[in-house]
Amino acid sequence: MALDAVMLWLSNWGAAIPVLCVLATRDRKAIINLVISLLFTWGLTEFLKFTVARPRPFEAGAAQLIGKAPGGWSFPSQHAAFTFTAATTTVLANRILGWIAFIFAALVAYSRVYLGVHYWSDVIAGAIIGSVIAYGVDRAMRQFEQRNKSRKKS
Repeated sequence: MALDAVMLWLSNWGAAIPVLCVLATRDRKAIINLVISLLFTWGLTEFLKFTVARPRPFEAGAAQLIGKAPGGWSFPSQHAAFTFTAATTTVLANRILGWIAFIFAALVAYSRVYLGVHYWSDVIAGAIIGSVIAYGVDRAMRQFEQRNKSRKKS
């Protein structure tokens, strides 16, 4: 099953592509925003995982597991959250690289459903969480920067 191998690769290594896209922008602010965003994303997704405590689809008999069984809870998908955090950060710094990152983020999210380790709602929630946090951090950092510039002028 060639598609299984592709999905396993995407799930395990495809998440690195959106991060590499951020690094490829060579935008120091974007890289800092990514680190901050990933920390917030990690915190929120960990909180939600333990709060919701939703079993994974293969554990609930709703899907067949392909590959190794991951530990932890299903909701939300941290893979989706992290890759969409990186993709959103990238698109805010460089549109072309950002869309490449979004394509890989979507493929990673799909791979998680295909492999039976997440429900669609898990990856959609992860994508929303990651994107909103990355956008929010970008806006907050821009406002912080503007305030510092206006203080220096005074």
